[in-house]
Amino acid sequence: MTLISLVINILVFLLLFNWSYIQNRRKNSDYPPKPISRSLIFPVSLGIAYTLLVDMYKGIFYYQLFLFLIVAGILFWKLGIKK
Repeated sequence: MTLISLVINILVFLLLFNWSYIQNRRKNSDYPPKPISRSLIFPVSLGIAYTLLVDMYKGIFYYQLFLFLIVAGILFWKLGIKK
């Protein structure tokens, strides 16, 4: 799932940062080429960073949920109503 998220994020950032360049290049074939660092490296690095941050926050969320369930289970076991 992380790999799919990584690919989608990279494609989104590539399109986002290169959309105007692609449009200008279609209209004018003599438009100067864009440097590789601005056209590929920067959007790919942003896609990787965004994916890592989102997955990290997902991991933190699952970790906190897991801890909450453990604490809730212990409290229920210790303070549970006995019939």
